[in-house]
Amino acid sequence: MTAPEAKGILSDLLEKYAEHGTAQFAIPDVRKIPSISERGNVIAIAQLFGGPQKLKDAVAELQPRLYAA
Repeated sequence: MTAPEAKGILSDLLEKYAEHGTAQFAIPDVRKIPSISERGNVIAIAQLFGGPQKLKDAVAELQPRLYAA
């Protein structure tokens, strides 16, 4: 994983979550967030995380952590 870039994507997701709710965690919709889509297509973004499954895992892990805090 390219840590700074992947972390930036997760940070952008959190920001959108705060504005719009859980819909922002749908992987196909990630490309609709300008600050994320500017980093490339879904394949390029997944590569930052080490592949599609690791991207899905990171997003899935992020949501429960919001509620734990």
